[in-house]
Amino acid sequence: MPSLTPLISLVVPIYNTSAFLRQCLDSLVHQTYPHLEIICIDDGSTDHSLDIALSYDKDPRVRVLSQTNRGCSSCRNRGLQMASGEYIMFIDSDDWLDLDAIRLMVEHAEAERADAVMGTYVREYEGRSLPKRIFEADFLSYDAEETRRYVHRRLFGLVGEELAHPETVDALNSNCITLYHRDLIKHLSFGGPYGTFIDLYFQIQALEHCQRFIYIDYPVYHYRKTNADSETSSYNKELINSRLQFFRILMRYIETHQLGEEYNRALYNRIALSMIGIGLNELAAPKSFIDQAESLKQVLRNEEYKRAYSQMDMQYFDMKWRTFFQLCKHEKTVPLVLMLRGVDYLRKRV
Repeated sequence: MPSLTPLISLVVPIYNTSAFLRQCLDSLVHQTYPHLEIICIDDGSTDHSLDIALSYDKDPRVRVLSQTNRGCSSCRNRGLQMASGEYIMFIDSDDWLDLDAIRLMVEHAEAERADAVMGTYVREYEGRSLPKRIFEADFLSYDAEETRRYVHRRLFGLVGEELAHPETVDALNSNCITLYHRDLIKHLSFGGPYGTFIDLYFQIQALEHCQRFIYIDYPVYHYRKTNADSETSSYNKELINSRLQFFRILMRYIETHQLGEEYNRALYNRIALSMIGIGLNELAAPKSFIDQAESLKQVLRNEEYKRAYSQMDMQYFDMKWRTFFQLCKHEKTVPLVLMLRGVDYLRKRV
């Protein structure tokens, strides 16, 4: 029988989430798997978040620390250094876990001797919940070679039939849906020049040497999409430059780690697909319609995007996405902005 006794460390960075923090912490202290240490790092909150966190420290499993504001990565790194559990998981303080999440993930980790167990998540909008499925399977158990081929490579981008669902390109990025064995990540840290892809870079480093990867089609994590203060909810004027910088970092990573041509193909597809996020971000910019179109044209004239669209196989896209990426390829940015407005309208009403 597998052991159900390993200690699990849950690391929770906190910054100004007083409206949501109780739901997050309640979901942790009421887990059906009890052998936990819950490490809360308050990052200099200016609301009542620290007081709320301290109200939970009567539970001996909860440890609350406060620091001057240094960012989410600093909090995660501090929590990672403090963690003494055999397995470690990260939770954002405006989100919450399914109450059975840790029990299920630990059971699979112990039964399969896995060093990473990934679940699915639910996007929580006002009045509606949208589950996100990551793989077309209920359960996967991959050895090191399979993990490299089907999971680690996919972190760089989609290839072949995977391109039929371009909206899934970032589905594996989050660190919050994975339970890691401590030996897989204790030597790693968050941070660096990765912009909004800090999670992705951490995931790439962690899973490159994973010996047994488990996927369960169970929604372990609830990702709040209604927090207007979330870093992912507002216009990011540095997004374009940070994306280009990150893609160049990944190119060097592939070369340095000798990952091969399949990784390069995946990365260039990621670059091409990134126009969805860049375009939607540009719609939120305080610019005129024409200026938005001009900004996107300048992006598409970068050498990385020209090469990405020249090598991209568009046969797997449906008509909507084939049209979208053909507009990108030929720099037709006025109709592209119109199409992005349609995409934005629909995604807010799904």
